Amino acid sequence: MTAAAASLSEHKDRGPKTLAREGLGAHSQWMLGPILDVFRLRQYFNIITRTREWVAGLRDDAGFLTDAGRALVRLPSGAAGERDLQPFPPVAPYATGLRDGHRVALAATGGSGAMASVVGAARALEEAGVRPAVVSLCSGSAIFGFPLAAGIPAEAVAAFTLGLQPQDYIDIDWRRLLSLVPTIGRGFAGILRGDAIERAFSDLLGDMTLGEMPIPAYAPIWNVEQNRLEFIGPKTYPDLAVARAVHMAIALPLFIEPVEFGGFHWCDGGIVDIFPVHPLLDIEEPCDLTLAINGFYPPGFEGEDATGWEYRRASILYLASQVRTCQQVELARENLARLRSASNVRMIEPVPYEVVRGIGFYRQFLSTRDWAGFMRAGRLEARRAMAAGKNYVDGKIEAGQVNTSPMRG
Repeated sequence: MTAAAASLSEHKDRGPKTLAREGLGAHSQWMLGPILDVFRLRQYFNIITRTREWVAGLRDDAGFLTDAGRALVRLPSGAAGERDLQPFPPVAPYATGLRDGHRVALAATGGSGAMASVVGAARALEEAGVRPAVVSLCSGSAIFGFPLAAGIPAEAVAAFTLGLQPQDYIDIDWRRLLSLVPTIGRGFAGILRGDAIERAFSDLLGDMTLGEMPIPAYAPIWNVEQNRLEFIGPKTYPDLAVARAVHMAIALPLFIEPVEFGGFHWCDGGIVDIFPVHPLLDIEEPCDLTLAINGFYPPGFEGEDATGWEYRRASILYLASQVRTCQQVELARENLARLRSASNVRMIEPVPYEVVRGIGFYRQFLSTRDWAGFMRAGRLEARRAMAAGKNYVDGKIEAGQVNTSPMRG
């Protein structure tokens, strides 16, 4: 019998006068405790913030409803001939100033479809003749980064991902949704099953495992039962299929169902660690240079500016937004500082924060329409950062210092 049930049994025969005489607190602690738990209060703030963002997003971006509707009924987003499957210009080699033997890492945050910019960054590295020694991915960047680590050229990864249609990766669990009321939500944890995207990547990668990838790549996953973060990659889970790894890495709670593996349920680890550096510093050897991509938070992992929140109507909504992200963004800053202490970090932010903020995060997953532009932006920003040599400091390049000369040989 639970504590709550025992308390009810103990007091069920007592009248209101008896309860009043003994004091409400003596009998309501079991009721108020769970409601006022400090961690549950964070959940309330999260609900408030999400609701505000969705309302504002629907008001400012009517196109989201169109994209969501097309994904809902799994309509194609255009004929193959109308889609831009080759977003890059011809290969244009350039010099980076890297010395022989210098190892380069590629690190990326989560950020839904905006992380298509990872493909552009990989194209820029290819044009410089640079192959990453290790790749750290998270959430949405896993969709694009794992195929690259599997040895597929950036141009081919671009064609594959841009060619995806809603039916290739949107699989709504209608049976579970329709049974929400009669089952009182038992077992429900996500709108999408996630099996479709795993099948799509199995078609691309076959049964390749993480241990078989030419380039070691890692992503965080979160254990639901034990509330623990782990990293999937060649040194941690070498026998895990890459397609399953992609599925696990993007299983965002409430959006995509958790993935069963090894007797546990696993979700997107980006809900804890949005900019993972543990694989780069602790699992693999630190690299001389790290090309880092931020596609989730404002530049430099700055928090949103809520100055003046106390003077706005419904002030608590703005406070709630800061509470919801405070731990995650602070960890990202600490990870960036750790990385900078061990590697020359060149951070790029090819996609404006406003694009993935709030409802934009979901829109960029439901539609591939903007992905080609994100890829082109990633390529240009990565070329700019890699060509800057020693003049690239904290995301800025001194005027006239960019090296744009072609590579020889």
